[in-house]
Amino acid sequence: MPRITQPRDDAWSPDVEDAVATFGNRSRNEILRFLTANGPASRGDIVAAVSAGEPSVAKHLIALEQVGAIEVDVEAGRRHGRSPRYSANPDRIKELLDAHLRYVLEE
Repeated sequence: MPRITQPRDDAWSPDVEDAVATFGNRSRNEILRFLTANGPASRGDIVAAVSAGEPSVAKHLIALEQVGAIEVDVEAGRRHGRSPRYSANPDRIKELLDAHLRYVLEE
């Protein structure tokens, strides 16, 4: 079984880790692109617009929310029975991209 390793580099920050996890996944990029272009949307709207199924989109939305790349209009513990709307967070997206770029270019 392959061994998973982490870079031994102080420049590999949590933001770089989050950027790689976020932008290294096609479905997450599709979701961010859709939300950036279309504004707040329900999970159903997102599923209809991207090439991933509902369970996969649900998983990706959680991951994107955890890194701050998207925002949700209903708190995590209060979503049962509600239809939250998801929005892109362009400032956080830029922060993550900048962190990754600085890491790659060793700035």
